[in-house]
Amino acid sequence: MEQQFADHVSNPARPVGVVLFCPVPCNLLSPINADRTRLQVYPPHDLKGALDSVLWIAGAPDAGKTSVAGLLAARYQLPVYHFDRHEMDHFARAGPGTTPELWASHPDRMTTEERWLGASPEEMARATIAIWSERCRMAFDDVAALAGSRTLIAEGPGFYPSLLAPVLTDARKAIWLIPTEDFKRRSATARGKPGNRHETSDPAQAAKNIIARDLLMGDSILKACEELGLHYLVVDGTEGLGGVVQRVEAQFRPWLMGLD
Repeated sequence: MEQQFADHVSNPARPVGVVLFCPVPCNLLSPINADRTRLQVYPPHDLKGALDSVLWIAGAPDAGKTSVAGLLAARYQLPVYHFDRHEMDHFARAGPGTTPELWASHPDRMTTEERWLGASPEEMARATIAIWSERCRMAFDDVAALAGSRTLIAEGPGFYPSLLAPVLTDARKAIWLIPTEDFKRRSATARGKPGNRHETSDPAQAAKNIIARDLLMGDSILKACEELGLHYLVVDGTEGLGGVVQRVEAQFRPWLMGLD
């Protein structure tokens, strides 16, 4: 299993570790507001029923969400919804009135230079959270249409704690993976992010900006999980992918029993 995690580290031989934390519940939101959006889908009480069979693996970029989801899905023969793979579909469904942040960020309306060099990492983090929050509501519709009564895994960076918490029927059905700074830097470097950085006037700065942006988002997600009483794992590079999978699997065990 560790070999499948090679895409996420600059040194695949170095394992990936996690720290599990589940604080007491409270009702505060993340310091970086994940609800900067005017898109409304349908009320949380309706979504709770529609999404009741979904297990969520969320968190900051470059933490191994896709790898963990893929291994669990293969082990239990479960379908997976990948947030990142629906970006173009979400762009196609966007409009200036319903999803203004997403609509404005379309490649036809935002150049690569503007995307990676046109703002500070702090501004980029807030803009990305706003964009992915609008996409999150689209993803809820997508997942609700797929879920039915069968257990399904949904993974991706856009399922922010303040958006997902109101639709969870049990807090254990969601977990957020958050990389440490060291792991994030190795992962992003190994994956050559952003992939289109060479289309900018300063590829090195573009790479620095996306790493700084993602670290800010990771910090925001971690704080939101603490404030909302949600489960998260900090990926720090001391255990292998198998250890991460085991911890996520253990949390999801009540809904996986009898599926293997």
